[in-house]
Amino acid sequence: MGQSLLVLIEGTDELLPVAKGIGARRIDGSIYHWHAPASGDMPETFISCTGVGTKRSYECTVKRIAECKPGLIVSAGTFGAIVDGVSLTHWLCIARSRMLGDQSEGRAFKQDLDGGARARPYVERLREGLKAVGGTPLDGLLVCVGDVPLFHEEEKARLAKANSAIGVDMETFGIAKASEEAGIPWVVARVCVDTPTIPLPDFGALSPVTGRPYYGRLFKWILTHPIAAVPTLYGLWKLVNVYGKQLAEIIRRGYLKP
Repeated sequence: MGQSLLVLIEGTDELLPVAKGIGARRIDGSIYHWHAPASGDMPETFISCTGVGTKRSYECTVKRIAECKPGLIVSAGTFGAIVDGVSLTHWLCIARSRMLGDQSEGRAFKQDLDGGARARPYVERLREGLKAVGGTPLDGLLVCVGDVPLFHEEEKARLAKANSAIGVDMETFGIAKASEEAGIPWVVARVCVDTPTIPLPDFGALSPVTGRPYYGRLFKWILTHPIAAVPTLYGLWKLVNVYGKQLAEIIRRGYLKP
């Protein structure tokens, strides 16, 4: 395999500050795929938007592996905390993911993936890099749900207890599965954007392509939450941008070099 870095992020809002932070340029004019040449300690880096969900993230990873020949893959973006004690801005820096079934399957256990000894040096370097830019790394199990986001705190608490997990996302397992099949080490570098006490607004289903709320549902939520709308949306925007700048700095300094 080559020595490029492949960073995969579920949504364009999370992707853009990272791409701009490392001086990446669009590939063929696409907002979804970016490239930055190696520079100093920074490896050649490709950044792509997977879209939302396990199936999309798996298919995107397979395609990008064939095109980029990476030496390391990062599942980046966001996750939701499902236990108390995790704060907004904290990162999960791990190489583990557990796939759960859909709602119709009662979120039953399906499969575990663990990057193991091969991923351990990259996880340690990622944590070192995060601390160097002022961030806080977390360790713990990330469960993956593939169909719809979790909004109900009762379900989050149940899944946390049943799986001894601290967070949930919808893409990492697909990224990890494609990485494992290709024999490429992978790590998780995701920031917490909601907790049991500070939940995300319930925008309903997200656009599977961009990861953004549909405009109609977003405007409806704003109209029904006029007081909370501005501070909530600004807080999310600021959190994602701080995360993107931190991840870009980690990449520039060579902490995620394959």
